[in-house]
Amino acid sequence: MKLYWKNETGGESSQHYILKRQTPTLRPFLPLHSHDYAELIYVERGSAVHQVEGSETRIGKGDVLFIYPEVVQHCYRKYDQHFSLLQILFPQESFQFIRQRYRSVVSLFSEYAESDPFATLGAMQQIWFERNFDRLLIHERSLIEIERFLLNFIGLVTEANAARQTVTVHWLDRALREIQEPANFRKGTGGFVGLCNRCAEHVEREVKKRTGRTVTDVVNQARMAWAAYMLIFSDMNIVDISYGCGLESTSYFYRLFHEHYGISPARYRKRAEKTTTSFGGTPFVPFQWSDIPLSFK
Repeated sequence: MKLYWKNETGGESSQHYILKRQTPTLRPFLPLHSHDYAELIYVERGSAVHQVEGSETRIGKGDVLFIYPEVVQHCYRKYDQHFSLLQILFPQESFQFIRQRYRSVVSLFSEYAESDPFATLGAMQQIWFERNFDRLLIHERSLIEIERFLLNFIGLVTEANAARQTVTVHWLDRALREIQEPANFRKGTGGFVGLCNRCAEHVEREVKKRTGRTVTDVVNQARMAWAAYMLIFSDMNIVDISYGCGLESTSYFYRLFHEHYGISPARYRKRAEKTTTSFGGTPFVPFQWSDIPLSFK
């Protein structure tokens, strides 16, 4: 099976990239296939086996892969029900331009077909990727936005690879992952400090030192990432989503959401539904609340 750029765009040649969010429910995963376009893939949730030709690798949240055009057949197998991907597709012309522009900075766009991820993002880096992917959804087709995204993403990958060679503060890394769960971020900054099992002052210092952010920033980012997800994949009303974030003030929720995404929750939902409906002609089907996992790990 082979996929073609002209089919992805409906024959429109002016698009420089396409964004997709793929889940077993929203858009079924294909068997072994190739395509004439390049694909940058981020594992948003869950896990699966990534198969490239005869090679297989288990991938999970935070893993980033790159599929070179016209080279391999690949697919996802043995995925769990919560498995979802964020994808950025590039046509041949855009791919060659990007590859030449950035290849001297990082070996991001390899010609070699591998099933292994070329990077695994940490908790804060995952938050950055997901937040900025959502920004791209709002500004889709903007060359300035995709350039900004790629430049920052290259720095993110470089940072992630460098972090593997430094000492990891395991209690903080664990807390940054666990704060993504609704049961934890609903408790606010106190909940994050509790996950760290350290005094509040020490936690604040370490978070600032290692992420450049405050504990409040970390908690609110987790809340807004969950809120954005619920606006797309559930039919919950905005007030209930606000309460689900652990925020009793709806006006404060609106202000936080606008600060993170530059748009109101209602407009975000409307644009996301419009964008999702345009993907391959597949209608947008909201999940029910019971279908949404409590863990984003």
